[in-house]
Amino acid sequence: MKKIYLSLTVLVSPLIYTFAQSPEVPDTVKIIENANKVIISKSADTTLIEVETEKGYEKDVFSYSVTVDDSDNIESDDSFDFEIPFGIGKDDRASSSGRKLQTSYFVMGNVYLGQRFNYSGKANVKNSFEVGVRNLIGIRWSHGSYTPSFSIGFGYGAQRYSAQEGFMYAKEGSRLYLAPAAEGVEVSSTELQVFTFQIPLLFTIPIGRTVEFVAGAVGCFNTYACASSEIKIDSSKYKTTYKGLQQRLFTAELTASIGVCDILGVYASWSPMTLFQAPYGPQLKSWSIGATINF
Repeated sequence: MKKIYLSLTVLVSPLIYTFAQSPEVPDTVKIIENANKVIISKSADTTLIEVETEKGYEKDVFSYSVTVDDSDNIESDDSFDFEIPFGIGKDDRASSSGRKLQTSYFVMGNVYLGQRFNYSGKANVKNSFEVGVRNLIGIRWSHGSYTPSFSIGFGYGAQRYSAQEGFMYAKEGSRLYLAPAAEGVEVSSTELQVFTFQIPLLFTIPIGRTVEFVAGAVGCFNTYACASSEIKIDSSKYKTTYKGLQQRLFTAELTASIGVCDILGVYASWSPMTLFQAPYGPQLKSWSIGATINF
């Protein structure tokens, strides 16, 4: 038996010397004899270990708890890191990682003015113009400055469709159409005006620190429309106005823009839905381009 202890001592001594020279802090080891049951439970960040021992008729319980503090962990379960392959520097991407979702409100987000081009069902309608405020008020969600964001807002806009020379708007029952002017009638002006409330759903991607790219869809509630014509017969002037038109109450557009933050930009929109359902008016479909003033 003494030879066995001597052999173990010879073998273990170099190992003890090696660990003694190591700079690492040794783990705490607890040796429990006669363990009967081991229970490990976890609650939040705390882990509890309970060991039940039994020796003869005596029973005892050893408890040990460990709490992990992950406050220094940069990434969390609700972290968000959206990397854009262009425009944003590495420092900006690093600063946006791990930020919680932020909510902000804004007013007068975007004023636009552009030219509308009719590509379908235009008949005798000229290309027209549009003007409005894309966001009178809105709400935006993002993870901080210079990170992508999503917004929803409320805006207002107007469109004007003028007729080709020599034509004027006329109405027959619920149908609005363009009729050629009679002989001896001089058409001074004729136009169709449509006023809309808008709900823009926009996704914004920053390109660097000064440029933004915006894309999304805009729901348009066409609440009011009227058509008017001014004519001249001999030396007398006449004006006719038609209200109660059967325009679509809801249309949708796709839009995209790029511009300098809080200054100027350019935009393009596409309207795949007709302004009137057949046979209540011209089957207009259009797209538009123009300028924006960003706030």
